[in-house]
Amino acid sequence: MASSAVDSAFASRAKGAVLGNIVGDAAAVPNHWVYDPDKMEAHVKAAKRGPAFCDPPGNSFYYTDPGELSCYADQTMCLLESLVASQGFDEADYAARLAKMFGRESSYELDATDPDNWPQLKQNPKDAEGKIIDSKRVWRMPLDGPWRHGSIKGFLTNYVDKNLGPGKSGSDDKQVDGCCKVPPLVALYAGDAALLPTVERAVRVTQDTDEAVAYACAFARILESLVTGAAATVAEACEQAKVALSDPARTFSTAMDEEVKVALELASKLADVPRKDVGAKVQEALNLPRSSTALA
Repeated sequence: MASSAVDSAFASRAKGAVLGNIVGDAAAVPNHWVYDPDKMEAHVKAAKRGPAFCDPPGNSFYYTDPGELSCYADQTMCLLESLVASQGFDEADYAARLAKMFGRESSYELDATDPDNWPQLKQNPKDAEGKIIDSKRVWRMPLDGPWRHGSIKGFLTNYVDKNLGPGKSGSDDKQVDGCCKVPPLVALYAGDAALLPTVERAVRVTQDTDEAVAYACAFARILESLVTGAAATVAEACEQAKVALSDPARTFSTAMDEEVKVALELASKLADVPRKDVGAKVQEALNLPRSSTALA
């Protein structure tokens, strides 16, 4: 294949990874955090449109206008804009854009936000048993506006309130937010040895935890294989990631590579499980309580 054709295919896949991230996020927001598969199925069946851009929305946590992004893709957009403006990754520029996107003057600043314990939500009054007194609520779900994630709240506390620099602004959050940094970085750095170290630096701006870094870097390995064309399918890309994580001579490693390999093995076992049963199978494999929402 001619070099121009290879470059064109690469550019198309890189663009698709970024656009897929953003458009997919917007499509999913109306049904974000619907944990019960039966509830989801019933809601989509009754909806005028769905599951993508579902109308009416089934999201019981927050409400935004159709087509708006979640806190995940807004983080992606901050990084994408920073990469373009800085012509590469710049921690300081990225952190400043995050502070503006999610700060006090942003759409994320809601009536439910507690000005005395910013950026946390106000505390609803509780009775002696610790249950919220419904008649005295100061806010209810769904919130009328976007939801700030825990990692972003921690980042804002460190970066804005404590005036810590981007090298020390990361929260102790371990959740999946780290992965929303990956598509723009893969699009720019795929095939470059700087990719994984840059993913780690980007993730630690908001999440200074080994878990968030390890899983984001694993996702970057998978997406890089797809964007460069080294893998033709997601399953093949996952296998390549497992091989890379098992290589003692690999040039980049994280403190949790072994755990990530186990997770990839679990993912491969779940590939043929019906979609509606995946959540229960993951809960079973990880010995999570049925009511758990830890994997959201």
